[in-house]
Amino acid sequence: MKIGIIGAGISGLSAAYQLTKEGHSVTIFERSDTVGGLGTYISIKGNYIERFYHHFFETDTEIIQLARELGISKKLKYYKAKTGIYTNGRIYQFSSAFNLLFFKPLSLVDRIRCGIVFGFLKFLPFAIDSLDNISAKKWILRYAGKNIYQKIWGPLLEGKFSSFFSYVSALWLWGRIRDRSPKLGYFDGSVKILFDKLTESIIKSGGKIKLNVAIRQIKSTKKGVLVSEEKNIHDFDKVIITTVSSIATKIIKNKLPSQYKKSLNSIDHLGAVCLIVELKKPLQSQYWLNICDKKAPVLVLVEHTNMIDKSNYDGNTVVYLANYIHRNDKRFKTPDDQLIKQYLGFLKNVNKDYNDSWVIKSYISRVPRAQTIFKTNSLKKIPPIKTPLSNIYMINIDQMYPHDRNLHQGAYLGKKVASIILNKKIK
Repeated sequence: MKIGIIGAGISGLSAAYQLTKEGHSVTIFERSDTVGGLGTYISIKGNYIERFYHHFFETDTEIIQLARELGISKKLKYYKAKTGIYTNGRIYQFSSAFNLLFFKPLSLVDRIRCGIVFGFLKFLPFAIDSLDNISAKKWILRYAGKNIYQKIWGPLLEGKFSSFFSYVSALWLWGRIRDRSPKLGYFDGSVKILFDKLTESIIKSGGKIKLNVAIRQIKSTKKGVLVSEEKNIHDFDKVIITTVSSIATKIIKNKLPSQYKKSLNSIDHLGAVCLIVELKKPLQSQYWLNICDKKAPVLVLVEHTNMIDKSNYDGNTVVYLANYIHRNDKRFKTPDDQLIKQYLGFLKNVNKDYNDSWVIKSYISRVPRAQTIFKTNSLKKIPPIKTPLSNIYMINIDQMYPHDRNLHQGAYLGKKVASIILNKKIK
């Protein structure tokens, strides 16, 4: 079969990898100048690092299996990384139940209650509809209480989902907590290692990857599917779209069923703004620091070199500062220099000795659609992989619910769509 894939992120590459292994002719179209999607990268001191922070969990079986098949499993290493919470002007380590017992912003009773309630989510082995039907805010307030919500989860939900936080389902919260593992994985050389190997395997098996190509239209016909770029029209037996659902409705030329189209267009997303800063000195001791402060300009501070040895970056400290903002928010269009100044201004809160002379270089990245807003009752609204149109399929971040967006879920969707096309069961 001739198969076209729109998008060279992890989902598109994973699908192409599975299909080319079976001897099918695959062409991937990518509008940017590199593969990777949200997993693209920059170079710091000759070593690559993701533009948007990435790590893997021990539960990310698809990534582990891909690494094994591609011969790079030894490069995927797991680390015991510290996580913490910044609240009330202080940093508290928050890596374990033991740390929770000494979390002074909560009373002893609330600490115990917090452990029980979120232990329930951690060890609940499957998704249940009742969590899909209630917002995370209401669920936390009901079972954990007001103090726990205000001190921990309220600021995190508001930081993660902006003004949409009160609509997000408790089932999404279950997925986020359930998937976490004590150790975090990272590829030596960044996730670029994975994307390079996937690309190499696809091309070796006869696949093609066309960069800097924007697709204008896709049309299902009696004979197959036509894919139109600016100057050329390509014909395929089947096509896989990996853009978010609302973008897919814009490039499909066929008339879609009104209810189907309405459902896809009702799914909204938040954009991500992420600053990477090289520093001469370390800031603090945690790898992942949740910022539980509504006044802070960022949701999270990831001190990358508290997990990955700073010798990879000439001995410098590498820090991510990030938040999620709707693409229509005026802050999303704030000039880079102003945004960098705003983000860096927060660093003195986590280290009183910090000053701007520590900064070596800053890199800022933005993407308009990075996180699906998973509202209550989203289980019924997950878009199907098979579209109503003959031979057109769709995989994207909107289908990862109730799990949070990550590369493991993307790799799984790529494998799943390939299995549907090939009429095979997933191993």
